[in-house]
Amino acid sequence: MTKYTINKIFERSFPANIWKIEIDPVQSLVAVETRDVDSTVASFSVFDFTGKVVKAPCTAEAKEWTLDAIQDGFLILKRIGEHRPIQEGIQIIEIATEQTVFSSYEFILLDVFEDVVHARHRSISSGETILIDIRTGKYAPASDRNFRFASNKIQYPLTYPNKPEFLSNEAIEGPLWLSKCCQHYIWCYHVRNKDNLNLILTLSDLNHKLDRQVIMENMDKLIPQPYFQIDKQLFFMSFNKRDIISYLV
Repeated sequence: MTKYTINKIFERSFPANIWKIEIDPVQSLVAVETRDVDSTVASFSVFDFTGKVVKAPCTAEAKEWTLDAIQDGFLILKRIGEHRPIQEGIQIIEIATEQTVFSSYEFILLDVFEDVVHARHRSISSGETILIDIRTGKYAPASDRNFRFASNKIQYPLTYPNKPEFLSNEAIEGPLWLSKCCQHYIWCYHVRNKDNLNLILTLSDLNHKLDRQVIMENMDKLIPQPYFQIDKQLFFMSFNKRDIISYLV
């Protein structure tokens, strides 16, 4: 009989709190934004689904720059205003070569679609917009092309109202989350560990527990959204927001 297990793939630590995590819809890449505690300037790093660093942390030009997306090996950054939510500025960077494909302070990023960035000029509040090709940096009026959102690989667990029989001995605190992987079910929940909490991951079939792992220990509060899932791989952010931990189920 096959033994189904939960296996830890990697754990990556960061020197500052994680502000954003973006997943490449084309390549198996994760982009992370952290911010310096004192200057609040962002740094961006990229690693693959095995935890291997693809791009070492690079620092933004100024604190107004933030990560918007990653697509097919390109980082897409935008500027945000200090006193208003939108400010002009878009950068597209090819990760492999570290070359800036597009950089402008004239355009405001509206959205990122498959292969293109949708933007408008800062002097135009409505009406004509443009599409910027992510790979080349060339742009043209949006009216000349059709565009669609890139495929989304990410799944999030749902809260489940009833505790299954095989979890009857677990003193669960807070929500019980559930997601599915092939023919198996993934259960995630907190249990009390003296004055603190542990985060538990359990793999099951319809009626039986197959494996159980303690993902995080001795937390002082519940994690409101424990993980996101891409195919058979789960990604957790630690309660201190400085680590990303990944498991294969």
